[in-house]
Amino acid sequence: MRCLVFFFLPVFWFSFGYSQTIYQKDSLTTLADSIHNQGEYDLALSIREQAIKSQHLAPQDYQIYLRAKYFHTQSSNYELKSYNYHNPDKGITKIAREKYLDSALQASLKARDLYRDVKSPDRMFQYQVQNRVYHQTAYLGNWKHALEQALLGYKFLKDTLSGTDKTFVDLIYDIGYINGQLGDYSQAVENYQSSLDLYQKIIGENHTDVAQAYNNIAVEYRHLGLRKKELESLLKAKTIWEQLGGTDNKRYLYSCYGNLFYWYSYYGDFERAEEYILKKKKLREEEVVKKTGFIRNKEEIYRDQLSNWSDLMLHYARKNDTIKTIFYANSILNTIDPDKDLLDFEAKTLTSTLKFYASLVEKKNNEKALGLLDKAIAIQEKYKTTYYTKSIVFELYKAELLLKAERYADAKKVLDALEISEVDEDIANKFNWTIQYAKTTQGLHDHKQARQFMDDAFSILNTSDKSIESASLSDIKPIISFETIDGFMVMGDFYLQRYKEDSTYENLRKATHRYLLAAKIYNQLYLGQRYNKRLFTVYNDINERLLEVGSAQNSNSEIVAEILNTIENNVSKLTWSKFMFNSRRQEVYVPEHYINQEESVKAQLNFYQKALLNATDDSDEKIALWKEKIYDLKAKLTEIQDSIKEQHKTYYQLNVKNFDIATLQKSLKDKKLILKYILTDKHLYTFIISKNNIELLPPLDKSKALSALKTCLDHLKQRRPDYEVSFDALRSLLFSTINLKPYKRIIIVADGALNYFPFEALLLNERMPSVSYASSLLLYQEQKKMDSNFEALRIGAFSASNSQSKLPKVSDEVKAILEIFEGKSYINATKKEFLENAADFNILHLAMHSNIDELNPEFSSLNFYGERDYQLFISELYNESLDADLAVLSACDTGSGFYENGEGVISLSRAFSYAGVPSTVVSLWKVDDEATAKIMTYFYQHLKLGETKDEALKKAKLAYLKHTDDDLLKHPYYWSGFVLSGNTDALVEKQNYWIYLAIFPIVILGVFRKKLVQFFKK
Repeated sequence: MRCLVFFFLPVFWFSFGYSQTIYQKDSLTTLADSIHNQGEYDLALSIREQAIKSQHLAPQDYQIYLRAKYFHTQSSNYELKSYNYHNPDKGITKIAREKYLDSALQASLKARDLYRDVKSPDRMFQYQVQNRVYHQTAYLGNWKHALEQALLGYKFLKDTLSGTDKTFVDLIYDIGYINGQLGDYSQAVENYQSSLDLYQKIIGENHTDVAQAYNNIAVEYRHLGLRKKELESLLKAKTIWEQLGGTDNKRYLYSCYGNLFYWYSYYGDFERAEEYILKKKKLREEEVVKKTGFIRNKEEIYRDQLSNWSDLMLHYARKNDTIKTIFYANSILNTIDPDKDLLDFEAKTLTSTLKFYASLVEKKNNEKALGLLDKAIAIQEKYKTTYYTKSIVFELYKAELLLKAERYADAKKVLDALEISEVDEDIANKFNWTIQYAKTTQGLHDHKQARQFMDDAFSILNTSDKSIESASLSDIKPIISFETIDGFMVMGDFYLQRYKEDSTYENLRKATHRYLLAAKIYNQLYLGQRYNKRLFTVYNDINERLLEVGSAQNSNSEIVAEILNTIENNVSKLTWSKFMFNSRRQEVYVPEHYINQEESVKAQLNFYQKALLNATDDSDEKIALWKEKIYDLKAKLTEIQDSIKEQHKTYYQLNVKNFDIATLQKSLKDKKLILKYILTDKHLYTFIISKNNIELLPPLDKSKALSALKTCLDHLKQRRPDYEVSFDALRSLLFSTINLKPYKRIIIVADGALNYFPFEALLLNERMPSVSYASSLLLYQEQKKMDSNFEALRIGAFSASNSQSKLPKVSDEVKAILEIFEGKSYINATKKEFLENAADFNILHLAMHSNIDELNPEFSSLNFYGERDYQLFISELYNESLDADLAVLSACDTGSGFYENGEGVISLSRAFSYAGVPSTVVSLWKVDDEATAKIMTYFYQHLKLGETKDEALKKAKLAYLKHTDDDLLKHPYYWSGFVLSGNTDALVEKQNYWIYLAIFPIVILGVFRKKLVQFFKK
């Protein structure tokens, strides 16, 4: 939705913002000027007539000046009457508005023409007249002529005012707006940026003019494909307008919310997009109730209705709600009659809806989709000179549909028919056109020409003197969008196909180069927040290609390392960033007022999240209100935490770096191995990472691997006695090409369904490596940095065994643990007790039931004691900051949960990582109470000996098997479910007793040295 902020500025401001003149004004003119300044134009005209009569003996130039003044006031009077079109109390027709504006323009032109030949004109007055000329021309829709007139006004002001005068800056802004209307988006951005820089110097940041410039430059950024800059500018505009009052500012904010909806919908963050729909609705309802004239006439009501339908059509389409999508699309198509003369917003809404409808039906009915596009193109062409509409985007989409239908010759005709000059105006469109042409010629088997167009597309974005083969991301124009990513993927696909056909390494190298650039552009577009469906789809597509070209070059360790780094830098950074903040903040001073604000916001956030969870019969309005509250509180919490980061900027910046596998490898010990798995649509890939080597294994068939995994999991959870056959099959599949013998410790970075399986079940024996897990290399690298300082350990053991779900062995478990380490037990602990006391301990042991909510995973919980407010939800833990070194979740399913593409398992383990805890021990299924108690006791005993956490857990499982007589209870179901994630370092300093044994004889010798000397002297 476009925010129309080429606003109707008060006419008198332009006329008398400057009172200086080269003339000594007569008293009647001075009075008329003052009355004009107050907007009383009829009275001002009467007085100007008197002034003209009374000054008939004045110099000729002054008489011309007075007559020009008269026409200028007359122009202002007509223009003011045209504004009644937007006044609901004085509504006039559109035809009447245009007549008033035309009369106003004619009067302005008379004033300008009269004053043109004056020998020593008042340049400021000349500009005031010219200002009305270009505004009135623009209001009448003649944007090309308006630009000419605005540039003429620029000449008047350039030598009259300083470059920092607000009137001069306003003109630069207006020129930017006119260029945007004419489709010259690059020039519009340049004008807006100039006006923005000057506005900030003159009036500061917190001003509506600055917000309007941010909002409008964002719209131009969208046209240019600069999606990241678009969002940054919109958020700045929103922040300013939300702080300002007044109906006009709220009207602009309303449009800004619409633009933000559009952006987040494009980005795939539907939840946030929906929040802006709610914000728009609430803002409009509030202003309508106040009767502030927020929406001023029937045309604006109609325009707003079409805009809202368009918003909802897009929203529900991306949420895959086909029924609602079609409902809103049909509402638009049935409301706008294409056979009548359309208003500008009708033409734009109708054509965009036709294009959107085409995207809905293209797979089922390509011909229907093409027919809808032809209608849209015809409308765009019809209003090309009236509203400056352009059909190029629709033509390009038509070519795309023809390519999908493999109608290459027809696609070529469409592309050939496009005027290159028209394409040249917009870099994003030119890039798209070139890519489409390359695909067309490829489809026509003209590979030589296809290659040329592929390289031409790259060259369009190359801003450096380097060849395209040596160009890096910094050499490419900052068109950060999904469309740009798609273009580089197409280039890579072309060269990969050439490599498959001729085995020429140069083609493979070029494919790799394009895919890596696509991945790096994706990294620039990704905001670092939670993944959504669109982000994951693109991420997955990029990974599939990178891993395919990596497999073809697996002997080239540099290429393999670069591909791994690129993939890892694109993983979801949400858990990592939360862990970074909550773990590092323990080491910096946070002012008390920030802590109080943060706690207040967290409490409110938890309240509304639980209210939403428990909503059953509540009204839609109340649920909408709660959603808005949650969104606002999350934004507020982020704002507070960003302020904390800002105060410790240097500290946090030192910890925010791109992932580099070489850095992680340096920190690995010789007998430590990392296995990183990546699932794509078709394959399972494995990276093997050791201190001195990195390798990418040949891919496994995904369906075969997941089938074997499912069989193992079924046999495991069903406690099948014949589980070993399925385990052998999976073991062979995953490890047959990996030599594990040299390694004592393995870190598994799983993906997809692999997260639900305990790998030690395949490997456990006395000589097996100890096994731990990490959700990503990026997070593991940070968790690994949290070195133990071997301070005295204190365990906070929180247990709960409610009457409905008793855990009879919990008290024995807690008692045994506290005999090993110092600490405190909280039997039948409440949630409040945990939250109030957790900070007192460096190990948190929680022995209780958990609840997994598959539908709303963030409302999975640990169940403390009590009947009310006893559940500690994942969403609440997300908002906590814990200082513990280890959290042991001795409960059912604490490592299990809903798997979210791109984000991993939404589990309690993840929640404790969010809270800043570097190590967690969790369960993957409903563990046996008695077996749990034994394994936990053994685990703490081995921790006490100074063993690493992974080694301690391995030996705890081995001890359980050794001391369990019942063969049925030796089934992996009972002991393999507990897994360790994150930092594996020991918590207790290991005592090397052999050193004391070696020293003991020397000490004895020293003590008895004199007696021994005397003995030998004898």
